[in-house]
Amino acid sequence: MIRRHTVRIIRKLLFFVLLLFLGVMFLSPLISTVLAGLRTDADLMRNGLFALPEPPYLGGFGKVWEEGDLGTYMRNSFIVTLVALIGTVICATLGAYALSQYTFRFKNVVFLVFMMGLFFPPQVYIVPVYFLANTLRIYNTYYGLMAVHIAYQLPFSMLMLRGFFRTIPTSFIDAARIDGASDLHILWRIILPLSLPVLGSLSILLFTWIWNDFFWALSMSHTKDTQTIMIGISAFRGRLAYNWNSEAASSLISMFPPLVIFFLFQKLFIKGIRSGGIK
Repeated sequence: MIRRHTVRIIRKLLFFVLLLFLGVMFLSPLISTVLAGLRTDADLMRNGLFALPEPPYLGGFGKVWEEGDLGTYMRNSFIVTLVALIGTVICATLGAYALSQYTFRFKNVVFLVFMMGLFFPPQVYIVPVYFLANTLRIYNTYYGLMAVHIAYQLPFSMLMLRGFFRTIPTSFIDAARIDGASDLHILWRIILPLSLPVLGSLSILLFTWIWNDFFWALSMSHTKDTQTIMIGISAFRGRLAYNWNSEAASSLISMFPPLVIFFLFQKLFIKGIRSGGIK
């Protein structure tokens, strides 16, 4: 008994040490970015990356906001992210409702066609998307960025919502149909209220992914009027090659909106994941 108890304690201790190591490893990039954003370049070069700031230097945040014109990039990111998020949720909701509640020929084929968008990386689509955007005259516009984000995020969004819609008891929908409710009424009055946690989780994920996107923002825009915050950070680095404080400060500013969204709605996010949206 004593030996078993000792082995159990050792296992727990090793497991704790492993989790502590993984936690430090995953948090080290964030910690280093925060420390670099609060210290001058001279302090960084003299004392190394992980030394504590004495005292904290906040001038880098104002510097990058003015010299890097991050306000313009932030505005573009908010416009593109919010509109693309709303468009994706609406389209995915309608598509998932049709594929989960309707019965028609080739339904599984249609679903598979949508899911094929998950099988390929975005680099595969870049050439046809670029020529299509030029043909439609939406290259280097908000509309082009929004459209490509909606199209690219739609497969996963439909997969997530369809999985949850299929768990809703059919008795609710059948009772509504007997009472004469239309499909739009069923969707608005029954499906959506029951799906709020999943819709909230999906919205948080979409906001984070679209906000942090670099590939499509780089591919679909080339002027400051439409470029997003991630392009702004890379452009800022190009102008001030190894200004570590400014690069870290601009990165921390770009991290702020997604973090605020997540911490404000983290309970809704966790509830949505637990409710079975992801199968």
